[in-house]
Amino acid sequence: MNKLKVPKSFHIESRTVRYTLYALFCIIVADGLITQFLVTGGHGSEANPFLSAWVGQGWFLAIKVSGAFLATLLLWINYNVKPRLVYTITVVALAFYTIIVFWNLFVFLFTA
Repeated sequence: MNKLKVPKSFHIESRTVRYTLYALFCIIVADGLITQFLVTGGHGSEANPFLSAWVGQGWFLAIKVSGAFLATLLLWINYNVKPRLVYTITVVALAFYTIIVFWNLFVFLFTA
């Protein structure tokens, strides 16, 4: 029986980088869930003009999860080509989305 093998270009040795990419995916999805909850509950609005039309519909979370998957996949694939650049972009994006999630939680807790 042949086993499916992951190509060498997709393999990331660094556990830190892998977990950072996993965390980035999760925080983007969390941002989508919290945003959907805030907007449908009347506590906030979507600042992204491209996504504001879809908030409150099933497409919003599908778009958010798909975008998160594609972004982390792109970073994952390119890690072995330019590891420092990809890691830097991942950490900056993770910090950015973490600030957004905390801001959304702050808005929910103190405006409700």
